[in-house]
Parts: sequence; C-alpha cells; structure tokens
Amino acid sequence: QEDSPGDEKQYAQKRKTSEKAMQKRKGTKGTTQVSPDEVKRAASELAAWDGEMAHDDVQNAVRACASGTTSKMHVIPNAMPTAIAEAVHTLLKALPERAWCTSKGDDDDNTLVHSFAACAREDAPQLAPLFDAVEKLAGGAKCSLQLARYSQGDGIAPHDDMAEVTLDEDGETYERRVAVVLHLAKGNWHVEDGGCLVDRADSRPVVLPPAFNRFVAFTVPRLHEVTAVTKGHEKRFSLFGWVLRRRARKKRKHGGGRRNRS
Repeated sequence: QEDSPGDEKQYAQKRKTSEKAMQKRKGTKGTTQVSPDEVKRAASELAAWDGEMAHDDVQNAVRACASGTTSKMHVIPNAMPTAIAEAVHTLLKALPERAWCTSKGDDDDNTLVHSFAACAREDAPQLAPLFDAVEKLAGGAKCSLQLARYSQGDGIAPHDDMAEVTLDEDGETYERRVAVVLHLAKGNWHVEDGGCLVDRADSRPVVLPPAFNRFVAFTVPRLHEVTAVTKGHEKRFSLFGWVLRRRARKKRKHGGGRRNRS
C-alpha cells in the first residue's frame, strides 16, 4: 500500500518543511486546470453525500481484516457511487500545489525507499467527506489517512506497513491493524505504466495496475510495494492509510513475596 514511512510526527515535520519551500514558489494552481464551476459542482456533490459506499463489500472487507478472519487482500471495484468518485477526482485535480508535501526516503537515511506527494486532511477541506466516509468503515476505531499523488518516477519499495503511530489528539500509541487504499487514478493503466500495487504475500506476486474507484484492504503486516510510475502525463491519485488499534501494554511482572503494607 502507499505508505507514509515512519510515524505521523515525521510526516507533519516534512509537511511544514514542504510548506516553507512552497511559499517561495509563485502561483497556487492545481495539478490540472479545473474551472471554478467544476470545482463548485464537485464540492456540492461531495458535501451532499451520505458517506455510504456503493455496496456492503467495502465495509465487510474492513471488518474481516480487523477481526483477523481473513488472510487475503480484498480488491473491490466501483467502491463509491460513480458521481461521488468523479467529484472526488475533480477536487483532487484542483488541489493547489501547496497542499502537497513531497515524501521521499532512501537507504542512506535508513528509511523505506519511497517517493510520492502526500496531502493531509486539513490541507484538503473540501475532501473532508471522503475522509469521513473511509473512517466510518472502521466502525469507531481510530484511523490515520492521507491523500497521495504519484508522478513519473514515484513509487515505494517492498514493505509490510508494520509501524506504531502516536496520535496528537490523545497522545496514545497505536499499531496499524488494517491497510486501506482507495485508488483514484483515471485513464487506462497497464503494468508497464507503473504505479501498480504488488501483493508479495505469496510466492507468486499479484500485480494490480491502478483502477479508478477501486478499494483495497488487507491486514497488517503484509508485504507489498508500489512500482515506479513511468507515465509522464498521468497522476496516480489515491487515498490511503490504516485502521489503528491501541498498542497492547506489556504486563508488569510481580514478585511472589508478600507486600509490605505499612
């Protein structure tokens, strides 16, 4: 799955650094020209959405992964109502460049080899209903979600998503339990175009080229990668993240002797 390597504090610091760099650039145009009327219509369509996915398979997949009753990677096409998916894509294209934070890492800095642009919820307020809808699938569990944009050359090396997350809202430490990806790239993508989600859990890898409005869920850990994008004129958009569970606290060992109650 697309991954924000490390914890959310590291991501927040990278986002601040990226924002400072973006302040030096001129213009706030989105990745693709979208008319104000298109943005207004899309935002209105998304705001009126009740957050329900197109069918129950989406939530059932998340629940099965969270409960540990499944070991497969769930791949569900046409996850959202078509009109909603189209509205989301329009708003993604219209996001200003300053909303995106470049996330990169390599072997030299002891981080997962990866490259893509990420956008936090607070930097895409019109897409808040999308975040709400995916969080709703978690049934009340905490989530960590972001938007991703892959351009030519971007990808992520094989990894299993194992990580701990400390949330600013409560200061508690959580583990990633379920990985979720909502693919939002338009166009006809083929294996040679890159941007493929590759499931490496078994001896025979399963390669999934980007497909618009497809939802993927699996239990963490699971070995997977995103192949480097080779298309120069297409952006691979997605929403990705994890359903979290509170980290199990280690039980304290007590001695067998009688306590001094004085």
